[in-house]
Amino acid sequence: MHVNLPLLVAVAIAVLNLTLVVTLLPETHPVEARIPLPRKRELQPFTQLARVFANPQVRRLCAAFFLFFLAFNGFAAVLILYLKQQFGWGPGLAGAAFVVVGVVAMVVQGGLIGPLVARFGEWRLTLAGIGFVIGGCLLILLATAETSRAVVFPAVALLALGTGLVTPCLRSQVSRRLDDSGQGAALGSLQGLQSLGSFIGPALAGLAYETLGRTSPFWLGLGLLLGVVAIVAGGARRMGAVKQTRHRPSGL
Repeated sequence: MHVNLPLLVAVAIAVLNLTLVVTLLPETHPVEARIPLPRKRELQPFTQLARVFANPQVRRLCAAFFLFFLAFNGFAAVLILYLKQQFGWGPGLAGAAFVVVGVVAMVVQGGLIGPLVARFGEWRLTLAGIGFVIGGCLLILLATAETSRAVVFPAVALLALGTGLVTPCLRSQVSRRLDDSGQGAALGSLQGLQSLGSFIGPALAGLAYETLGRTSPFWLGLGLLLGVVAIVAGGARRMGAVKQTRHRPSGL
C-alpha cells in the first residue's frame, strides 16, 4: 500500500483541484465579447504551434520555453535512478529531496514571484532562473557518495527555484507581446510545448543514460540550457536596440 500511496494522494489532489476550479472559478469573459469557435482543422495542435512560431514577436521566447522544458524534464526524469545508482539512495532520501523541490516551488510561485518581478524584471529573473538550474545541475554532477546528502538537497532546491522563476516569467513575456485575441491561443501553445518537452525530454534522457552513461543527461541538459540563455539574452539585446531606436532624438 505504501508504494501506491503517493499515486493515490496525487489523484485525490487532482480531483480536489478540478472540483475547486469548476465550483469557485466562474467564467469572466463576457458573452458579447466571445468569438465563434474556429474550424476543427484550425484547432489541430501543430497548426497552432506553427502559427505561434510564425509570429516574430514571440517565436524566440517559445523556442526558449520548449528547450528549457526539454532539458529540465530530461534530467529530472532520470534523477531518482541516478541518485539510487550513483549514491545508493533509497526511496526515503529521494522522496525527501522532492519534498524540498515542492516546498521551494510553492514558496517561489506562491509568494515571491510577484515582488521579485516588480524589483528585478522578467528578463533578469528568467536569466537568473536558468542560472539557478544550471548551478543545481552542476552540483549534482559534482556530488560524491560521501557528500551526496550535503550537496544534492541544495542542488534540487536550486532546480526548483530556477524553474519557479523561469516558467511564469517566460509565459508573461509571451503574453505581453500579443494582443488580447491572441493571448489564449499562444498560452495554450506554450502549455503544449511544455507537454511536448515533458514527453520528448525523458525519452532522450533515458536513451542517453543507457547508451552514453549516467551523467550524460545532465551534460546534455546543460548544453540545451546554455542555448536557452543565448536565445533569451539575444532577445533582450534585440528589444533594447529597438527601444533605443524608437527613443533616439530625430536630430541625431
